[in-house]
Amino acid sequence: MFYLIKVLIGRAALSLDRFFTYYSIEDTYHLGMRVLVPFGSSKSTMGFILEEPKRIDMSVEEYQEQNGIKLSKINRPVDEFPLLDESLIKLAYRINDYYKSDMLKVLNAFFPPSLKPKDSSLSKPQTRFADFVIINKDVSYKPNRTEAKLLEEISAHKDGLRASKITAKKTLKKLIEAGVLTIKQVPLSRIPEMEINELKPFDLTAEQERAYEQIIDSDSHIFLLEGVTGSGKTEVYLKLAEHYLKLNKGVIILVPEIALTDRMSYLFSSYFKESISILNSSLSDARKYDEYRRILLGESRIVLGTRSAIFAPVKDLGLIVIDEEHSSSYKQDNSPFYDAITVSKMRSEIQGLKVVLGSATPRIIDKARAQRGLYEPIYLKTRYALNQDKEISFIDMNDSKNLNPQLASLFSLPLVTAINENLMKHQQTMLLLNRRGYSPIFKCRNCGHIVACPNCNIPLNYHKRTDTLKCHHCGYQTSAVEYICGCGSRDFLRLGFGTERVYEELRFLFPNANIRRLDSDVSSNQVRHEVLADFASGEADIIIGTQLIAKGHDFPKVSLACILDADASLMLPTYLANEETFDLISQFVGRAGRAELKGKILIQTYVPENKILRLAASQNYEEFYALELQERKKYQYPPYTYLVHIVVRGIDLKRTEDVSYILKNYFLENIIDKRINLYGPSAPYIPHINGRFYRQLLLKYKSWEEMSPILDKIKTIRIANQDVEILIDVDPGSEAL
Repeated sequence: MFYLIKVLIGRAALSLDRFFTYYSIEDTYHLGMRVLVPFGSSKSTMGFILEEPKRIDMSVEEYQEQNGIKLSKINRPVDEFPLLDESLIKLAYRINDYYKSDMLKVLNAFFPPSLKPKDSSLSKPQTRFADFVIINKDVSYKPNRTEAKLLEEISAHKDGLRASKITAKKTLKKLIEAGVLTIKQVPLSRIPEMEINELKPFDLTAEQERAYEQIIDSDSHIFLLEGVTGSGKTEVYLKLAEHYLKLNKGVIILVPEIALTDRMSYLFSSYFKESISILNSSLSDARKYDEYRRILLGESRIVLGTRSAIFAPVKDLGLIVIDEEHSSSYKQDNSPFYDAITVSKMRSEIQGLKVVLGSATPRIIDKARAQRGLYEPIYLKTRYALNQDKEISFIDMNDSKNLNPQLASLFSLPLVTAINENLMKHQQTMLLLNRRGYSPIFKCRNCGHIVACPNCNIPLNYHKRTDTLKCHHCGYQTSAVEYICGCGSRDFLRLGFGTERVYEELRFLFPNANIRRLDSDVSSNQVRHEVLADFASGEADIIIGTQLIAKGHDFPKVSLACILDADASLMLPTYLANEETFDLISQFVGRAGRAELKGKILIQTYVPENKILRLAASQNYEEFYALELQERKKYQYPPYTYLVHIVVRGIDLKRTEDVSYILKNYFLENIIDKRINLYGPSAPYIPHINGRFYRQLLLKYKSWEEMSPILDKIKTIRIANQDVEILIDVDPGSEAL
């Protein structure tokens, strides 16, 4: 008798995206475990068990002879218990089937670096142990004075005393030899203590109570909680979490940005104390490992995090909340191109749990699903403890009356006046510019050459603090000080504005103001936390930032908010440009006038009559939704069709183009008589990134049953053309790169 074990090999090769069969005499291997196996010339390679081992009631030799195969014996398990339960294994298969990714890439998305099913994970941080001294209470022993003192010191610690803290080493050794004390290895946590305050219990408003009860009592599983800015969606989340904890069920809360985890973690940890874990990409590998292990062992019942926290192995999961569900950051931008919202619905179907999608401006596709009855809609229409009195002004940047030649071009006269007035009233100001760095253009004064990335052939961004030129696409950077133009000149113009330059200009214009900056260039999560804390406390007067400051924050002393370049996102080459612009502006508008202060909103634009900007400024979501739905229907974009974005990339342009046409011909042969339209191949907006050329195809389809098998067969083309990478992005965030 032995056990037949099917293993996925932890190597990123397309030809290995299948099971390899091993055997074991011992019944120590289970579904969801990592194992070490012999493979090829390697005596030990990481693998993952995705099927429950099968018991075979004959000898290995008999089985091999009967089936004409040769089996290798599995080496050993890596984990003491399974890392994924049956429901999460089912989820991995669902994601693999829907997003058409390799299974190893899917599994890698589930785990922190230390637990990924690949060899390199063994060199990442693992459980850290320390020696603790505990008292054996069953041993009869009469201690002397020195020994009694040590025993008293140890007994004061419920879980024993760390051995390294004991100075009386001889006494310790004597008591261990007498059997009075025992050394025990205890795992140490690298999770810092959270800031916890005792928060007073709160009562929901009547409207919030109705929303809470509707979610609890309904037989539906997916809810769209559409609540205007300041309507108290977070309070509803807290009460829902409390309800599910009382039922001994777990909860996952997703937020779109790392910067938002601070505020939410403070709230949830203050209410639920030790029951919460944080998961996001800014954590160290060691902390990610410790948090994941706590969740896996059931020590944490609430998980708060960004996109990848959707895979957290929460015990008896009962609820998933996705806050600011409209955010594009819930969509993964590399393979597997999963959407956390779609994955949450998959978990709901597999585990029978409830999902709450919360937003003031839901995604068009989700609003449409709610209207069709696929989601249960819930509305919060009343702003809770907010001043709804806002003064909104559009500043026409084409009008010379609004400009002063002595001011930087991004600072209109009305804006400078408004900031001065706000400073005199000791009220706070927020400025939004969704472009980081100092200047997006670095141009030679002598020949006019614009310095571009050697890998991507797009302009390099100048960052003044570090005097570097950076590519925001591939990460390339070089010294601006040492850069010499091809014409021999060292004299360069810095054109355009990023948040770093606006920050500098603000300090010049308002030298007595305390000004802070927040964007993804701010080095660490700790610094970001300090910036937000300073502004929330009122210590800072002005904050300039990217979209990181636009969503989810509650700053009661902010009375002035200005969007410096409101047109920028309208120019993006994507059908989502209107929706993303509306979301960003309407969310940012909600930051001003949140308490007793009257909110003043300034919107600097070259198209002041643009309807999208007007609707966003007035936060008129319903009218925007109706308008955008007409546009989507006209051009057959979601929710009227579904999309698949095929990306072909390679280091050789001709091979990249050739493979894109192989794909085109394949699709043309297979979509005949089907409700599928093909566009491309074409070059994307940025056709060359990090030394690789890109081509793309777009498919619009009506039926997944028709589309799925066609996508499955692309694997044959991938195997035949492995010098060129073919990526399948189902439900893309954009149809262009």
